[in-house]
Parts: sequence; structure tokens; C-alpha cells
Amino acid sequence: MACLACQSLAAAGLSTKQIGEKLFLSPRTVSTHLYQLFPKLGVTSRAALRDALDRAVSEGSSS
Repeated sequence: MACLACQSLAAAGLSTKQIGEKLFLSPRTVSTHLYQLFPKLGVTSRAALRDALDRAVSEGSSS
């Protein structure tokens, strides 16, 4: 659950510290979630994460 929230907040432009504060997680935990998520989605940056999530949402809504 935290991983999904982390990816959404990171894609929205929040910093690791801000995400941690919102989710009551340490910044290190947030970083770990994102570090594990990036290769699964084939992205290397938060901007690419945002773009990947945008594509997934638009493809899901058009189905």
C-alpha cells in the first residue's frame, strides 16, 4: 500500500521527505520503495515515473 502511495506522491512532484511526512514513513523507507519500483516500471527518474503513470491512466481510461 505504501509503495502505491509513494509512487503517486513522487509523480506529483513531492520530495522524499515530504512523502515520508505525509505517509508517516522515514525518508529512507520512501527511497527504498521508489528504488525498488523504478526498475519494475522501466524508469530512471521521477519525471519518467510521472510519464509512465500518466500513460497507464490514459490507457486504462480508454479501455
